[in-house]
Formats: sequence, structure tokens, C-alpha cells
Amino acid sequence: MALERITGIVIDFTKHSDRHNVVTLFTRERGRVSLLSQAGNGKTARIRNASLMPLSVISADINFSATRELQFLGQFSRPLLWKDIYFNPVKSAIALFISEFLNIYLRQSPPDARLFDYLTRTIGRLDRAVEGIPNFHLAFLIEFLNYAGIYPDLTEWRPDAWFDLQGGVMTIFPPAHRNYIEPSNVGILPLLARMNLRTSRVFRFNGTQRRQLLNTLLRYYSLHFPGMGSMKSPEVLGEVFS
Repeated sequence: MALERITGIVIDFTKHSDRHNVVTLFTRERGRVSLLSQAGNGKTARIRNASLMPLSVISADINFSATRELQFLGQFSRPLLWKDIYFNPVKSAIALFISEFLNIYLRQSPPDARLFDYLTRTIGRLDRAVEGIPNFHLAFLIEFLNYAGIYPDLTEWRPDAWFDLQGGVMTIFPPAHRNYIEPSNVGILPLLARMNLRTSRVFRFNGTQRRQLLNTLLRYYSLHFPGMGSMKSPEVLGEVFS
């Protein structure tokens, strides 16, 4: 058994038993880690659980045992404190979406310091944001394509071409499968290619357009990372932005 200091982002929090919850973190040191956290109904338990909200960042000393499936999360600190995410209903919905997305994407994730640092910067940007908030989740999904290694190749874009969602490329002929975007809808692609977390505030979409863009992006991700199609939080976002 070895005591190890870890810092992680909360990407899932579920009830395990009457005595324990399971907290899943994406850590800088070990990648994805699931830990048992003491449950309860008292004031101390409520404060503890409030500190483990989606996208919270915590640091803790963990005794990692090779013979134990789940390690125990005892006392922990919060090196980064978000000031607005959990008090702003729109930001809270986006945080829930991002955490669910990461929980699926990071199912078998080794340590990745570059990705961890990007995510902490991104969460901080969400916490501080005053403009472009309704587009934040879309810009995040677009930026994250680079980290996922599936950024589409739009160099052959033309208004009468098809976009092959499986291959991530433009084609002048309709693909042999059904996973594509028709020429009538490919005009949005060059526009989206210019969207990122810095520029998201300049894009104006209505609720229907935002849902369509989100569904298309998640469809693209789900073709490369199974499980994205089962996400529940997009429904919450749909209600928030309707």
C-alpha cells in the first residue's frame, strides 16, 4: 500500500450503498480513478457532497492498494474553487453535460497531463464566462475534437459535396452508408470550424439550431466513441435553451 497525492476533476458521482458513494475522477497523475466516499445525511455529509459536484477539482492523499477494487477517499482539499458554476443554472447544466461527456470518453483513460490542464482551464473559463454561455458546450465539443484525434478534414469542402461522418472527410459522392451530412447542410461546417471557446460569443443560434448542432456533434463522436448516444444531459440542455 502506497500513499499518493492526486489531483482530479469530478466526472461522476453515484450512490454505491447506504454507507458509501462512488466518486469518479480524471486525475493528472493516474488518469481515470474511482474512489469510495463516505455517505450520510448530516450537515458534514451534505457539505462533503456539495464539494464533489460535477467538474469540481479536488486533491487528496490516497492509499492505493493492489488488492482493493475501489480505494477510499478520505479528507480532500479543493485547490481550485469555482465561484459561479454551481449558482448559475445555465452553467450548471453545461457542467453536467461536460462531466457526463468526459465520463463516457474517459472510460479507459491513461494519465494525460496536457488534457488535464486543458480541462481545468476550460472549466475555469466556463466559471468566469459572461458572454457566449449558450454556445459554450458546442465550442467545447469542437475544440475537444483535436484532443480526441477525430478533427474532420474540411480541406476539400465545397457547397455541393457530402460530409462523411464516419470518415470525417468531404466527398463529392454520397457515402455508401447513412452517416453523412447532405450538401444542403454542409454550409455550416466552415462556420463551425471557426468556432472555439474564445469566439463562441459571436455566433448567434436559436434553440432549434443549437439542438441540431449538438445532435450532429454527438452523432459524430458516437461513431468513433460508442456510448455518446446514451447521454441524458443533452435533454437538460434542450430545456435550458428552449
